[in-house]
Amino acid sequence: MISPHLDLGMKRLITEWRNMFSTRYLLNDVISGTAVACVAIPLSLAIALASGVQPEIGLISAIIAGIVCALFGGVPLAVSGPAAAMAVLIAAVVEEYGFSGMLMVGLGCGILQLLTGVLGFGTLIRFIPVPVVMGFTAGIGAIILIGQFPRILGLPAPVDSDILGVILHVKNLISHAQSAAFCLAMTTLLMTLFLPKIWPRLPSPLLAVIIPSIAAYYLHLSVDLVGNIPSDLPWPKLPIFSGDSVEWFDLLSTTFVVFALASLETLLSAGAVDQLAKSKPHDPNQELIGQGLGNIMTALFSGIPVTAVIARSALNVHAGAKTRRSSIFHSLILLATVFLLSPIMSKIPIAVLAGLLVTIALRMCSPHEFLQLWHSSRSDAVVYLITFFMIVIMGLLSGIQLGIIAALLLSALRLGRVNIYFSMSQHGPAQLSLEGPLTFLSVAKIDAYEKKLATTSLPSGLIIDLTRLKALDTSGASHLIKLIEQLEAKKIKSVLYVTDSDYITMLTAVRPDIMSIITKNELEMESILGIKDQHQQLIMDRVIYGIEKFKNNLNPKHKALFTSLAKKQQPHTLFITCCDSRIDPNLITSTRPGELFIVRNIGNIVPAFGDDETPAEGAAIEYSVGILGVKQIIICGHSECGAIAQVISGDMFSPENQKKYPSVASWLSTLYELKSRFSSNITSENAAKLNASLQLANLKTYPIVKEKLAKGELVLNALYYDIGNADVEMWDEVLGRYTIIGESTQPLVFGANQMRGLKWLSNFNKS
Repeated sequence: MISPHLDLGMKRLITEWRNMFSTRYLLNDVISGTAVACVAIPLSLAIALASGVQPEIGLISAIIAGIVCALFGGVPLAVSGPAAAMAVLIAAVVEEYGFSGMLMVGLGCGILQLLTGVLGFGTLIRFIPVPVVMGFTAGIGAIILIGQFPRILGLPAPVDSDILGVILHVKNLISHAQSAAFCLAMTTLLMTLFLPKIWPRLPSPLLAVIIPSIAAYYLHLSVDLVGNIPSDLPWPKLPIFSGDSVEWFDLLSTTFVVFALASLETLLSAGAVDQLAKSKPHDPNQELIGQGLGNIMTALFSGIPVTAVIARSALNVHAGAKTRRSSIFHSLILLATVFLLSPIMSKIPIAVLAGLLVTIALRMCSPHEFLQLWHSSRSDAVVYLITFFMIVIMGLLSGIQLGIIAALLLSALRLGRVNIYFSMSQHGPAQLSLEGPLTFLSVAKIDAYEKKLATTSLPSGLIIDLTRLKALDTSGASHLIKLIEQLEAKKIKSVLYVTDSDYITMLTAVRPDIMSIITKNELEMESILGIKDQHQQLIMDRVIYGIEKFKNNLNPKHKALFTSLAKKQQPHTLFITCCDSRIDPNLITSTRPGELFIVRNIGNIVPAFGDDETPAEGAAIEYSVGILGVKQIIICGHSECGAIAQVISGDMFSPENQKKYPSVASWLSTLYELKSRFSSNITSENAAKLNASLQLANLKTYPIVKEKLAKGELVLNALYYDIGNADVEMWDEVLGRYTIIGESTQPLVFGANQMRGLKWLSNFNKS
């Protein structure tokens, strides 16, 4: 849903800004801001190095973004700054267009983010496939990793920054490698990896930079240093880019790529922060407004593009941050560092920052994420690999484009894949069931079954079941009719079981006389196929076919569920409804096996406690409430109920029917008092609703139910299922009537005022 933010979200933000001046949670925010700053200092320096700019640019970017994005963003506890995932892309922009071109890209990225958030298009950013994002992140990690080899070995920077160029450069100059630089890098790497396991509360990235740097200084190691870092911030100014029209066009297209990836990285981080902080879902448009303003201001202060950063944001949450102030405190500490510690930071060896970047790169590569993807979805894993290798081999833009194309193609193939189930019968007709979409993308599968059926004996004909078809186009319909014509040529009868009128229109448009073998009713199949004498076997075949289909279609998710249920059941609801074949409790409630404890009988009757000589319903109530501990009991009546019809008409209580159907008559006699509440012209719908509510009153006669209700451990609900319209209505105690689910403003809970509702229901027909 598009939700414009023409006021930049100021109405809500002003209230939060006022809260920032309160002393509440002040200490929490100072502590968390300090913890984040300790990590942000070395990371900002290292990411600036990987981005191809001076190290101090990383600190400037973190300072500006930490304040502006925190003030205007949609995620109060997120921390923004330079991101490793953007480093290679920024480095490519700097190499292609220079530093001024990079500032223009950052400014353009901020403007696009601001417009996207203001116009309410923030959610559209998430349409980039997640496997592409994962492959992109891993590819960036691989590029950063390989790109640090010269720095780790103390070698000069290569002329070509591509992967092959770096590898050849290192190969040619390996004999000139500096052991001191390598030792410093490895020390930083090992400390960053293992310090969190030993002392998790310490800022390991900061210590991993400080300790090797001190060692290098006091041991007088001859290694390259960061060099001069200015002790102040530059004045804001508009970036200037001088280029021809072609360069401007290329710069604009690059800006869109940076905008898309920076925004996606931000929203992914925002979602992760929501989960960590257990807060309400963030506003993506407000977050993009904050990021847009942050990137605009960062570009004006000569900084690199920024995003919300998951590592720093997660640390902020874990350190106890409560408000937006924590990110602002982090920026103020960074600012103090620039003013006070610039001479000290200039002594940091480049190899130390390279070691820190290697740690970041290894975490970005994250092979376990690929393995999880491989086990859960092979097609998504293929998209991941395509994106990863294309980014590493061909570059960022080509890799992203090919990854998205691969994701779209695989999604189209997946969406166009029809599942076909074929079952033979000893006596009745064979059955061919199609599930999913039957379109031009899946006709090859139909053609394969054409060949299979050409060599299969079908003496009793073939039922083609299209009731589970999700989509049908002209190509699919044509190939299906071609299959039927092949059967006709072999004198084999077939029937199309179709319930969707649109599919029937599509099929008859391809071949008008196909209507003669189309049926919406399973009973009509017998006459079409000429197998009326096999009625009993046809019914059994239908059940066997369904069982085979269930077993063949049992996916790993369901297998895990059944394995769990085999050990224990723990239903949350006792569902009491009618035996009517048109009612499926799990279907209408969208519940899985193991959730409902179901009792079914004619008329969804609950005999009052002690009235039933063989208390099957009473046993189910006591077992489910007392032993299984269900938290809810639902009585569900339904439309066109045969039991209610018998009570209204009184036919079942005639001497003849009592003799012919003694068990039914005896069972329905418990509803006889219901008839006294009916007016002469009451509808079956109103009677069924009254019946459901009266059965709830009977439920409350059971001691176990009384006990649980008194303790507040059980609720009683009444539903009415309209079969024809597939609507489910709930009894609303506050409104005093049944309301269609989705329209009711109150939950259905029967309490002390139940009888008031019953009194209203008894007059239901007169109102």
